[in-house]
Amino acid sequence: MNMKINGVDVRPTTGSTPVNPSRARASETGLQGSAKGPRDFEVSQTARQLADLETRVAQSSGINEAKVEAIRLALERGEYQIDTNKIADQLMKLDWEIGKASGRI
Repeated sequence: MNMKINGVDVRPTTGSTPVNPSRARASETGLQGSAKGPRDFEVSQTARQLADLETRVAQSSGINEAKVEAIRLALERGEYQIDTNKIADQLMKLDWEIGKASGRI
């Protein structure tokens, strides 16, 4: 497993692996940090929540299956009413917003 930290390859060392001289000098001068060896760190609760949300979003289809099913059933029963005025109003609003954002309005 190879990792790069601050542009430097970090590889496990064995007795016969040569040491990178520039890396050794950086360690001696403290450029890689004051502590020798791995640093301790703590992951915040917010970071854990963000990671959890990212995973859930990646796994989600983005479709509200319950809402789709309710609309499908309403269509089958003939109970779904389409408000054409509301659709037209939303389309006009969207067109206006796009025009404003593009500088045409």
